[in-house]
Amino acid sequence: MSATEHERDPAWWYRLADDRVLARTIRELCYEGLLEPRRVGEGRDGHDEHELVLDGGVRHRFLARRSAWGDLQVWPGTVVREHDGVPSEAPPPRTARLLIDARAQLGLRPLVLGNLLEELLNTIAAEAQQCRRLECGAAHLAALGGVELEQHLDAHPKIIGNRGRLGWGSRELRAHAPEASPRFRLRWLIARDHALRLHGAAGCSQPELLRHTLGDGAYDELRRTAAAMDADVERHAVIPVHPWQWDRHIQLQYAAELATGRIRDLGELGDEYQPRASIRTLTNACRPEAPELKLSLTIMNTSCYRGIAAQHVAIGGALSQAVAHVVERDPLLATAGTVVLRDLAGVHVPSAVHAEAAGPYRYQELLAAIWRESAPSRLDPGVQEILAAALYQRDLDGEPLVRHWIERSGWSVERWLLALLRCTVMPLYHLLCAHGLGVIAHGQNVAVLLREGRPEGMVLRDFHGDVRLVDEPWPEQSGLPTSITRAPIRRPPIGELVHDLFTGHLVSVMRLFAPVLELELGLPEARVYHLVMEVVRRYAQEHPELRERIARAPLDRAQMERVCLNRARFRVGYGDLEHRPLPDLGPPLRNPLAHPLDDC
Repeated sequence: MSATEHERDPAWWYRLADDRVLARTIRELCYEGLLEPRRVGEGRDGHDEHELVLDGGVRHRFLARRSAWGDLQVWPGTVVREHDGVPSEAPPPRTARLLIDARAQLGLRPLVLGNLLEELLNTIAAEAQQCRRLECGAAHLAALGGVELEQHLDAHPKIIGNRGRLGWGSRELRAHAPEASPRFRLRWLIARDHALRLHGAAGCSQPELLRHTLGDGAYDELRRTAAAMDADVERHAVIPVHPWQWDRHIQLQYAAELATGRIRDLGELGDEYQPRASIRTLTNACRPEAPELKLSLTIMNTSCYRGIAAQHVAIGGALSQAVAHVVERDPLLATAGTVVLRDLAGVHVPSAVHAEAAGPYRYQELLAAIWRESAPSRLDPGVQEILAAALYQRDLDGEPLVRHWIERSGWSVERWLLALLRCTVMPLYHLLCAHGLGVIAHGQNVAVLLREGRPEGMVLRDFHGDVRLVDEPWPEQSGLPTSITRAPIRRPPIGELVHDLFTGHLVSVMRLFAPVLELELGLPEARVYHLVMEVVRRYAQEHPELRERIARAPLDRAQMERVCLNRARFRVGYGDLEHRPLPDLGPPLRNPLAHPLDDC
C-alpha cells in the first residue's frame, strides 16, 4: 500500500519513522565501532544480508551495504529481530528494542539508557511528522532553497537521537520545531547594565541595526516603549528572546533583574520568524534579507544544551570578520565562490546568581543573542542556497534530490561532482593550508550555491566553535586581532587541524553523499574519493609555495582518528556538566582517501 493510502493511519507513519531511525542507529553505532554485525549472505540491489548477534540469544538480521568508510548503509524496513533462532518481531518502537538488547555491548548504564530512550522516542515521533513532509517528492524539494528546504531535511545524521529536544513537549514541537514550519514573534528585552556588542561587519549604530532587524514601525514602537521605561535603545543592550526561552527560563531565572528594572520587558514586537535546521537560528519570515538571529535555547539537542556562551559572543564577530577578510582578498577563494555570512552584533547577559555560582554550563548561557547576515542579503538573484545536508537527502520514496540538480545542470554526474568539490573541499583545504584556518563544515552549517543546478560556490556561517586557528607563527595571521589570537580556539599543528576538514566535512557529508551517487546515479563510491584526491593533488601542484604545509596536512593518511559523538553521550550520560562534552575517539578509521581505487 502507498503512503497516500495510509495518510490517515498514524501507525503506518510511526512504523515508517521507526524503520528510518533504526537503520540510521545501526549505521552510526557500527561506524563508531560499538556494534559489529557480520555479513551472512547475499541480498539484493547491492545490499547484502548482515547479522548482529547480541546477548541472550538475540539476533538482528538486515540488508545493508558496506561503505568505503566501513560502516553499514542499512536498508530501512529490512531489520528482523530473532530470539533463539525464532523471529520475534517487536512492536514499535523497534529502535528502542535494539538499544535494550544491545545495552551490554554499548556499555549503557540504566540511568543513561533511560534518558537515551526518552531522546530516541522524541526523535521517532518528530521523524513521523517529518516523513509526511517528504511525500511531496524530490522534484518539489529540489526546487526549494534556504529555510524552506532546511525545514524538510533529515536532522543531524551522526546522532541517533537527533530530534531529541529534551525539555520540549508536543506543544513546543508544533510551535517551534523546523519540521512544523512554524512562524512566531520574538520577545524583546532591554538590559540597562549591558551594551550590545557591535561588530565591524555591521557598519552601523545599534539603532540602525535594530531598525534593519525590526522594520521601521516595530523599531519606533520599541524605542517609545523603552523610553517610557527610562531605558535608552542607543546605550542599553536590546535583546531578542525566543518565546519558549522567555516562558521557561528568563522570567524565572532573571526574575530579580526584571523586578528591579535592570532588565525591562518590551513585549512581543516585529515580524514573525522561522527556525532553520539548527532550531535556535531564526530567519525573518517576512523580510528574508533582514539579519538572522541566533538565540539561546536551553534544550538538550544532539550533543549539548543549545545556549550561547559568552566567549562566542565576545570573539564570534571578530572571527567571522577575519574569515570574511581572508576570503575577500584571496583570489582562489573568490574564484571558488566562497561567501562568508558575518556576525553583525551580539549580546550576552549572565544571571548574576548563576555567574557567581559557576555551575553547569547551561546556566551560564541562558540569555544571549547573535545577529548574522542573511544569505538573501548577500546572494545574487537566481542563486539557490542548499544546505550541504541536502546533498544526501531523499524523498519518501527514496529518490535523491541531487538527481534533479544534476539533470537541470545538463552535466554528467562526474562533471557535476568535480564542480562541487572545487567550490567546497578545495577552498576548505586552502583555508587550512594557506591561512591556518580549520573550518568544521558539516552538513548543517555550510551551504552550496547552485545556479541552474550547477555548483558555483559555498556559504560559510556560524563560526562559534566551528573555526580554529593553527597555533604556529604563520605570517598570514599577523593581522588578526588579539581577541582571536589569544582565544582558546588555537590548536597545535596543522596536522591536527586537518581533522576539521576530514571529520567535519568528509566524514559528515561525503560519507553519506557518496553512496547516493553510487546506488542512484551510477558513480562508484571509490571513484568519488579518487576525484576528491584528484582535486586535492591538483591544488598541491598549483601551489608549490605551500608544499611543506600540505605535506604536514595530508588527507590520504592510511588511518585517521575516528571521532564519535554517540560514544561520548553514552559515557557522560545526561546529567549536568560544568563544560560542554567533547567527542570520544573510537578505533582507528581506515581512510578511503588513501587508496580509493582499491575498492573499485
